[in-house]
Amino acid sequence: MNRWDDRKPVFAGAGPPGMGTPWGTLAEIARRLLAPLGYDVQIEPESFGLENTRYVSDGRADFGATHLSRIRASFRGEAEFSAEGQRANLRLLATINHPSWVTVAGRRGSVLTDLAQLGSIDQPLQIKSGTGQVLDLLLQHYGTSRRALEERGATFYGFERGREVLSWARDGEFDLIVDTVYAAYTPEARHWWEASVFNDLVFFDLPEPVIAAVCATTGGRPARLPRHVVRGSREVAAVERLPQAYYARDDMPDDVAALTVETFDVGRSAFRSTHLPYSYDPANVADGGGVPLHPAAERYYRRVGYA
Repeated sequence: MNRWDDRKPVFAGAGPPGMGTPWGTLAEIARRLLAPLGYDVQIEPESFGLENTRYVSDGRADFGATHLSRIRASFRGEAEFSAEGQRANLRLLATINHPSWVTVAGRRGSVLTDLAQLGSIDQPLQIKSGTGQVLDLLLQHYGTSRRALEERGATFYGFERGREVLSWARDGEFDLIVDTVYAAYTPEARHWWEASVFNDLVFFDLPEPVIAAVCATTGGRPARLPRHVVRGSREVAAVERLPQAYYARDDMPDDVAALTVETFDVGRSAFRSTHLPYSYDPANVADGGGVPLHPAAERYYRRVGYA
């Protein structure tokens, strides 16, 4: 069944509509912009995390949105997708800017006052990390690992669902947060806001070798974390992450792909009318960072001078 012909395409987002997740928000924008053209976009809430590109590639969804680094890794069969092979049928539709940074912060009053202590501290640490690769690279730089820290009684917090304030963030039961931060209170980033409201955070510079390794592994570029992204944040060495992106498969009908990217362009103000700091920029909307554009999208961007 061609869901495009039925005008009910399935979109790989994340989380139930209305939760305010980054990809779910992009899904809602796409649904809103395409509705006047007669499309009833169905948002698939189970296509979160690594499932997002799998859903699109294997046909369970028709198009979607996720972080550009994840589309690229899936397209190339790298990183988390290295055991699955290349998903060479993925094609970029539009890159959407979303300023975000990989950074590290501790809690004032913690036994951890310097990142160099990670290699030698003999007390159990409490660590929150939503970016596993970054944490591993950081620990490796200081000559240790998760396993070594776990043997010393470390606790690691992952992604937690629910709407209640995170108890560990509220009560200061953490020594280190290693994660992506951006200027929005979302399910994925709320720990930064809650931890910074209830505690005084101390932001650390990421070591230059770690920054280089993160950029080489997950993409991005060396940057300074802006002041006041969350309470207490200051200008420290960090990694600015790649943007978010809309994408589809190579069999997306040319007329639909062209209509979709033109609609995003004409309706670009929709990306500013959200709780997330999204923006559509002609200077990089066609830059897939190594992921090829859908041919119809590329033709549109060349025609309007964006590529």
